[in-house]
Amino acid sequence: MTSTNPFSDPNLPSLECLRDEIASRYGIAHQRRMDMVSACNMAAKWFDLPLAMIPANTAFLRKRFESFHHVHGDVSKRRVGNVRSLLLAAMREAGLSTKLAPYQSKLSPAWQELYDLVSDDYRRAALSRFMRYCSRNDIAPDAVCDAVASSYLEALETESLIRHPRTNQQTLCRVWNQCADVIDGWPDLRLTVPRYEDRLYAISDELINPALLAEIEAYIGYLEGKDLFTGRARPFRPKSIKAVRGHIRRYLSALHHSGFDVSAITDLQEMVAFETFKQAMRWFWERNGQKTSRSIGEVAWTMRCIAVKHLACDEEMTASYKEALATLRLREPGLSPKNRAALQQFDDAAAAGRFLGLPDLLWSLAEKERGKKAQLLVQSAITIEILMFAPLRIDNLTSLRLDRHLAWIDDRLHINLPAGEVKNRMDLHYVLPRGTTERVRVYIDNWRSLFLPAANPHLFPGRNNKAKDISCLRRQITRALFGHTGIRLTPHMYRHVAAKLLLDARPGYYEVVRKVLGHKNLATTYEHYAGAETQAAVELYDDVILGLKRGGNGSVRNDRHHRPEETSRQAPEKDDLPFLDPLNLFAQGHAA
Repeated sequence: MTSTNPFSDPNLPSLECLRDEIASRYGIAHQRRMDMVSACNMAAKWFDLPLAMIPANTAFLRKRFESFHHVHGDVSKRRVGNVRSLLLAAMREAGLSTKLAPYQSKLSPAWQELYDLVSDDYRRAALSRFMRYCSRNDIAPDAVCDAVASSYLEALETESLIRHPRTNQQTLCRVWNQCADVIDGWPDLRLTVPRYEDRLYAISDELINPALLAEIEAYIGYLEGKDLFTGRARPFRPKSIKAVRGHIRRYLSALHHSGFDVSAITDLQEMVAFETFKQAMRWFWERNGQKTSRSIGEVAWTMRCIAVKHLACDEEMTASYKEALATLRLREPGLSPKNRAALQQFDDAAAAGRFLGLPDLLWSLAEKERGKKAQLLVQSAITIEILMFAPLRIDNLTSLRLDRHLAWIDDRLHINLPAGEVKNRMDLHYVLPRGTTERVRVYIDNWRSLFLPAANPHLFPGRNNKAKDISCLRRQITRALFGHTGIRLTPHMYRHVAAKLLLDARPGYYEVVRKVLGHKNLATTYEHYAGAETQAAVELYDDVILGLKRGGNGSVRNDRHHRPEETSRQAPEKDDLPFLDPLNLFAQGHAA
């Protein structure tokens, strides 16, 4: 094996080749050699791929490890870390990794002297890998520059399995500059902290004509219903207003980057002229690999609403927008492929068990911790348990207030959300089980205001007497779930999980799902979740076929309960399924 960059070598060996190469390296201590071979085999087992199909490529391995959780392989977190380390060691032995030094390798005298000047543990951790890299590649401290930082990033991406190489490099640059500011004897050199948000393209107000900005604000005011006589009778919600603002800004930014002089646009009429619209959409289209997206479709829809509904353009322009939106706007019925893939995790009974047991686990872990970490564990346990029994949208969950939305009746916690605060303007009312009620009470009494003023009225308080930042709470919930169960879900997906778990246990109970999720009509529920109970339906079908093969009449009732693999879930009797017939959902069939 040659020492080459994995990204430029078309003949990069597979993990099978790497394993065989290491197995033949008798100069390596026997146990060490066997451990490396075992690591290759274990990675193939975890990734569910043949060794020959796994490239000895850190970029490929990094993505696989990011999506793998130790519970998936029924091993400890430490075991996963050991396998990662052994794979890197094997790649170094085979000459596939030559720039990054092994963990805790010796520093050169010059770098050791500089390292000893750093007393802060955080800064030491941020700098140590870079210092070992420079030592290994004979780069002196006074030779550090932006080019060295860039080469370090390349080494991280091609020779390491750390999760976020770019973030690691950015942190290095910031900490290096901090040390240069406060530590005597540090090289008088500054590193540029790189920005990698290459998807950002929004332009500032300075590039937009003030007359157009004024018209945009007038249009936003109309949507908000600020004027009694000229505003909308049914104002947009703040979240929708924010979305419209974003769509307009992205549209103007696309025009700017396409070469259009946006400063020449003085009013909404000029902004949504169809030729102008086409230029912006072409830029989005090309930027997205000559295909549309949900985001592009939303921007296009906002422009169409301004042109057709607000400005009442002529029939020709209306028809042109209609034709364009047919191509640009994605209108996928039911669940998206991403959401369907997320729900497939719950076809595994063990995964569903880990999910349902997570609040208990987090609560028990909190009892072993102190301070902020314990509080966050308790808060995560409460948010997840509430979402299990009251599958709210994340903005409604975040905004829950003690003085407005919560009521304690007969030892049960009632959550009440008025229609004006709900996306589809439907009142929501949930009654939590007594066990969950008690936990919420303990959280409120002992944990909620541990680090923030008790006067904050929110169930999940943030700074300045406001609710906790929604993105922060979303990230907290997502990380807690994956970190302890290996399940990847966004908080909004809990609503889909609620539907799946219910329909798996009670196939056809769409009316119950509708009420739990707060849909206005049954058609919406059926459109979204028809097929969510696929596994349960397949099992029912299997039972029918097995019954027929045995010479029966295909009845599910008796045969299903004798399946040896069926241990945790009993199917309801057919007579107990009032919503089983899809036609009956829309009053097209006979009454149940």
